Amino acid sequence: MRSKIPRPLCGGELQSLLTTETIFINDKFEIMNTSVGIILVFGAVGLFVVIALYRFISQRRQLSSGRNIGRFFPKKRDGKYVFDNPITVLTGGKWHRLLLTIKSVNAHRIDYSPKYFFEKVALLAGTPYTLTLKDGKNKVIYTETGSLESFVNWLWSRQNEIETMLSDTFHGEHWGTFTILEFLPEKAGQYLISLEITAKDKFGHPGSSSTWEVLEAELSAMEDVTPLSKTVSYPHKRIRV
Repeated sequence: MRSKIPRPLCGGELQSLLTTETIFINDKFEIMNTSVGIILVFGAVGLFVVIALYRFISQRRQLSSGRNIGRFFPKKRDGKYVFDNPITVLTGGKWHRLLLTIKSVNAHRIDYSPKYFFEKVALLAGTPYTLTLKDGKNKVIYTETGSLESFVNWLWSRQNEIETMLSDTFHGEHWGTFTILEFLPEKAGQYLISLEITAKDKFGHPGSSSTWEVLEAELSAMEDVTPLSKTVSYPHKRIRV
């Protein structure tokens, strides 16, 4: 029996075969690149979730650390909430944390009429406060003045807003607990914590007005705590005294 000899490919057939093979290889590489891209995306998302979960667990562990050595309620004086409370530090060289729990409300009204177009908008967030630490000899060892605005983002909130083309009316409620200071006393002994918070603040411009009012406040002191991680931008200060 005579074997059949394959017919040689002509130029056009060879070019067609090479083109088909090239397309197949390119498609294969595109599929591989797409698969690698999907794996990288899911890997990045997974890493982000792991980091976020780690930070959350770490934050909860840090916030739950320590022992409560004082829970204080303010007196209302001259439109301010005033705390003047001593704490006893049993062992120097341990971190302490001051936690402030508040409940507050705010409101603003903005008139968008053309006559107020170039006016500044009055918006308040928080009220002023002054925090002071004194040693057993009543000597001031630390003081800071600021606004609760820095801590508003760490509060729970409920908001109601009515906005039209000519006006904006807003009302919000805010509540929660946040760290206002972490400090490391070098020596044991008695320390005095003084905190004054403006109960209500008002601000206004032509065509707009804003108010912020603290309804309730409570201060707690914790000792032997784990300082909050610096990987998160907490608004409070960390000091040694």
